[in-house]
Amino acid sequence: MTKEDFRKILNLEEFIDIIKVETGDEKTKCIHIKSSRKKARCPKCNNFSKKIHDYLKTSKITYLKNSEEETYLIVYKRRFECKYCKKTFTEDLGISSPKNKISHKTKQLILKLCMDRDRTLTAIAKETNTSVSVVRKTFLEATNNYPDNMETVPEVISFDETSTYTQEGLYSFVLNDPIHKITLDILPTRKKDYLIDYFLKVKNRKSVKVVICDLYRPYYEVVKICFPKAIFVADPFHYIKYVTKGLDDVRIRLVHKYDDNKRSKEYIMFKNRTNKSLLLKSFNETKAELKIKQERQEKYDKGLIKQKPYDKFNDYWYGTIKIKKNNRFVEIYRIDRLQEVLNMNSELLEAYNLKEEFLRITTHVKYKDAKRQLKEWVKQCYDSKIPEMVEAANTINNWINEIVNSFKDERYSNGFTEANNNTITKIVDRAYGMINL
Repeated sequence: MTKEDFRKILNLEEFIDIIKVETGDEKTKCIHIKSSRKKARCPKCNNFSKKIHDYLKTSKITYLKNSEEETYLIVYKRRFECKYCKKTFTEDLGISSPKNKISHKTKQLILKLCMDRDRTLTAIAKETNTSVSVVRKTFLEATNNYPDNMETVPEVISFDETSTYTQEGLYSFVLNDPIHKITLDILPTRKKDYLIDYFLKVKNRKSVKVVICDLYRPYYEVVKICFPKAIFVADPFHYIKYVTKGLDDVRIRLVHKYDDNKRSKEYIMFKNRTNKSLLLKSFNETKAELKIKQERQEKYDKGLIKQKPYDKFNDYWYGTIKIKKNNRFVEIYRIDRLQEVLNMNSELLEAYNLKEEFLRITTHVKYKDAKRQLKEWVKQCYDSKIPEMVEAANTINNWINEIVNSFKDERYSNGFTEANNNTITKIVDRAYGMINL
């Protein structure tokens, strides 16, 4: 392979000449280079100079791997003397920064690999032939000029927190654009005073129209102070969770009722994890499931996919599960198993029906009828006198205006935010002790 071939493979500039190529072992290669230019530009006065003052000691620069071989550039540099300002300066070959042993292309590769959430610092260091400290330093230098505050935010934003164990506390605050599915910023704490100080610096905060978040009182106060013209939208995922938790608390209470006889049928049925999942599962299709089914139906009709769209009632509820009966495993329909569990206790059956009624409201009811039907549902919970469902109804009643706001637009959801928290958690897990997220 000729020197010109090496120059093209390494993507070096045309003015860089390769003097020689040395092979240390099977996995190491040193390429000696120098500049072919006769003059260099003075960084002080910006004039060109041809007068060479002296030759510097060669420097060894870490470069990109070539065919899985560790590649180093041995750079020969000259020092020029400017005839205009009488200053001496070292020529710049554009390979690396002054007093830096890592090439620009290696740094670019490091930053590109840092974007991959599944790579650790150790893996990146090994892939780029550097050390973990170099990878960390390169990343911190690239993010050094990142602004402390968002100057502007979109009209629709969402709040959430994620467990990251930062220097400020247990939870980090995540700010997202749920419409365009973009993470805008991650703050080290979710404390109210910190958030107020942060958002008061946002220039267009009065133009924010919608803020979506969970039913956390400090968030509500932050929205009212910092975004006076915005409506507070309760995230459907969180307020539905209060209702399903109420049903699950009823089940747990029944489990404890039969603690003294753990071999009883009631204890075994209420304790069973499969039965728990059947109780909490929505019997009818949710909004998300209906949307996915419609999209798959359109693709199926156009012949883009061969498999028929998933039918929850026929495919899931009339799907079979294996249970142990009389010391042997038998198959039973999920819907039959669910009915068997519900028939064992009238309170559990009533709580289950209340849960299904609430899910029906969130799935099919329009904005103009939402408040009326939610109030009717709250009244049904009070009439049932089931403590767990009454507690869930109190929460829904206290936040009813904010819950009704979520019926205005199907896009008003923290779905992207909750999914993004999983990504953030993976990044933190792979940071191995770095607590400054």
